[in-house]
Amino acid sequence: MVLTIRQALITMTNPYAEKKKTKNHHDLPALGSDTMKWEIERDALLTALTKVAGITDKKSTMQVLSHVLLEADEDQQLHLSATDLDISLKTQVDAQVTIPGRTTVSARKFLDLVKELRQETIQCELTDNDRLTVVGGRTRYKLSTIRAEDFPHFTVSVARQSFDVEGGALRRALSRTIYTVPMDEDPLSIPGLYWHPVGEELLRMVGSDGHRLAYDQIPFPAARFIGDEAGITIPRKGVQEILRLLEKSHEISLGLHENRLFAQTPNTHLSIQLLEEEFPQYDLIIPDAESGHLEMDREILIGALKRMAVVTDQSWVFVRMTVSDRLLVLEAGNPELGTAQEELPVDYLGDGFSVAYNIRYVIEALQNMQSERVRFQWLDEYHGGMFLEPDNPDHLALVMPMMV
Repeated sequence: MVLTIRQALITMTNPYAEKKKTKNHHDLPALGSDTMKWEIERDALLTALTKVAGITDKKSTMQVLSHVLLEADEDQQLHLSATDLDISLKTQVDAQVTIPGRTTVSARKFLDLVKELRQETIQCELTDNDRLTVVGGRTRYKLSTIRAEDFPHFTVSVARQSFDVEGGALRRALSRTIYTVPMDEDPLSIPGLYWHPVGEELLRMVGSDGHRLAYDQIPFPAARFIGDEAGITIPRKGVQEILRLLEKSHEISLGLHENRLFAQTPNTHLSIQLLEEEFPQYDLIIPDAESGHLEMDREILIGALKRMAVVTDQSWVFVRMTVSDRLLVLEAGNPELGTAQEELPVDYLGDGFSVAYNIRYVIEALQNMQSERVRFQWLDEYHGGMFLEPDNPDHLALVMPMMV
């Protein structure tokens, strides 16, 4: 309640005026939880909280889904768990546990306060009024809790068989394809990354939003991993959480059980519910022939496209690419803003070709490649243009043309 000037004057002139009794948080009924007390290194706690905070559901009407479950045990371990019911994560970190116990607190608030503290160690204690006291130096916080018994039960490791995968290769493949996965489901696409075997020992990841497509593949016992299924689709958020795990660990194993994918690193277990929608037959839109191609320096092309993008906007998003003998001409612009044109020398001899693409899609496709040169390959103005790494058959990016 904000005190007005008039109310302040009344109180000052009449000291015997009855003060309105307000209800504070301590007057609320206790939610109940166990007692606990532990001390932990600030950086270790920050790393663990960063892992779980992305899992929590901030939009749910169930408040407990925005909380992290904290479990301090006699083995001097602090376990942190979070779930949005579709994706669940459990991680652990060393701690000096004086009194074992369990409770839940807001994951975001806990993370934010730990970020602000600068002490090397942090002390935490669950008090008898069900507040988690967090102390760092002379700074003291008291966080509201929800009892651990109200936290949803979930399982993070029930896969019958798991397979090790090289973390760097998996991270590379996921980061080079997730940009094509739509944020939300629509009639043209599925908001997930499709994994399927290519032969016995290759796993391909495919993403598409209906206007563009990208795939990458890694060595992996894919046929044994996938089993009888044609493939599996991991939701976008699940892919992001796997990438988050791989920021801190190069050791990871994957397993499947019923409709869930399990990913495990030395200290963390992640469980992801798979999407049930059937992924489109994406290979039908990849041209199996070409009428022409050119190769050029990838960074030079990115730079030229960025210069063209200056005069584009949401209404005029395309770049026209015209190929003729030893020349690639880029044209873009909005008549109200202005236009731009740039000529780039290329090694190409053949029939002329002209096509328009969404300029942002082409730039993102090129930025997610790693080779020095790029191969631009086409069939006609009605099929998707392919952007390839000349010496890497495991990666492909396709952008559908625009009719302008």
